[in-house]
Amino acid sequence: MRKVMAAVAALAATLALAGQAFGQAQKSAFHPTRTVTIIVPYSPGGGTDVVGRLVAKSLEEMWGQTVIIDNRTGGSGSVGAAIVARSAPDGHTMVLAVSGIAINGHLMKLPYDTQTAFAPVTAVSYPVGTLLASPTLPANDLKELVELVKKEGPEKRTFASPDPGTRLMAERIFDKAGIKLMNIPYKGAASFVGDISAGRVDTGLASVTSGLSLINAGKLKSLGIMGTERIPALPNVATFKEQGFEGLDENSWAGLFAPAGTPPEVVSAIQQDIAKVLAMPETKARLVELGSLPGGPTPAEFTARFQRDIKESGETIRRLGMTAD
Repeated sequence: MRKVMAAVAALAATLALAGQAFGQAQKSAFHPTRTVTIIVPYSPGGGTDVVGRLVAKSLEEMWGQTVIIDNRTGGSGSVGAAIVARSAPDGHTMVLAVSGIAINGHLMKLPYDTQTAFAPVTAVSYPVGTLLASPTLPANDLKELVELVKKEGPEKRTFASPDPGTRLMAERIFDKAGIKLMNIPYKGAASFVGDISAGRVDTGLASVTSGLSLINAGKLKSLGIMGTERIPALPNVATFKEQGFEGLDENSWAGLFAPAGTPPEVVSAIQQDIAKVLAMPETKARLVELGSLPGGPTPAEFTARFQRDIKESGETIRRLGMTAD
């Protein structure tokens, strides 16, 4: 009996240590003292909003504080970004923005300097871009769209764009394909996908996350996806590379930014916590299901990508002659 009791005690001690180690592994170096606000500067229900809410739920459990998603639309994301730019640099207010935040300064006057107003934390996800089309469009992939536009003439067909970043990516696709479509600007992905589905606009680039439910319902079709390989969410849709169009391998990002001046140790701690959340099997599975790739790069890595995108987008905008709508 004593041996049994000793074994039970040893097992209990081992489990206690294991539980303690697990708890320590989940502890954060970031200790928010009040509600944390993550501003999503786009419409509720869009791809960025969905990803933000998914991550916020896990961060609440990790931090022991409420994490709210606050949708502040307007100015192609710049309205919400401006709120964060002038917020206290303590990690309690951040913005989850798509790559358009790197582009806005080339197309409009902003109340902040894009290069210096933020402390990039990490790319939370890499939304796989897809060229959506109305079910009535007589083209089933990018190659067929090229044939159609060349037959009808430039700017006879339209494409929707919810923000400058998305428009720039769409323009890059059409530039690589050697065609020209007329741009129809929108305010958020949640609204323009419905108009593409209804046939009011022919095409539009969006994250797979934003259009997946309508694609699965047969109310939208995908003419191709960005990236180097097909994704589980759309296994029958070919990449643009597969279709013979080079230079369209890199997806955009949905990135988290704190105000400039946020202590590096706070930025690093938040990034590490998000990396832990993105490594959770259920989070990974949900992102893949939605058509996004998990992010999690270090602040230094994400800052390098952010600054590169600012520079390269400016060069592309000038070459294509893009202007603010």
